[in-house]
Amino acid sequence: MNIKTTVSLPDHVLHYAERLVEEGRYPSLDSVLAASIEDMMRSHESVADDPLAGMTDELHRRMALPRDQWIAMDEDDLFDRVRERLAARSRG
Repeated sequence: MNIKTTVSLPDHVLHYAERLVEEGRYPSLDSVLAASIEDMMRSHESVADDPLAGMTDELHRRMALPRDQWIAMDEDDLFDRVRERLAARSRG
């Protein structure tokens, strides 16, 4: 079922969509918008199911932390500290 609605687009977006129709890539402006929204829906769904996307989110979250909360990579004992943390988790 199609529902008629009105949208406002910035000039550059409208001109791009019109060019896609003129080039024959889409039959109408409606189909350009529908295809774009469907692509966004698929993108969001695939991100939610993608474990790497979760890792990316976590990396961004950690990089936003203050520098004093980062684990220093220049210390010689970095891997020893990581091993200790892992061992403590498995014991506890």
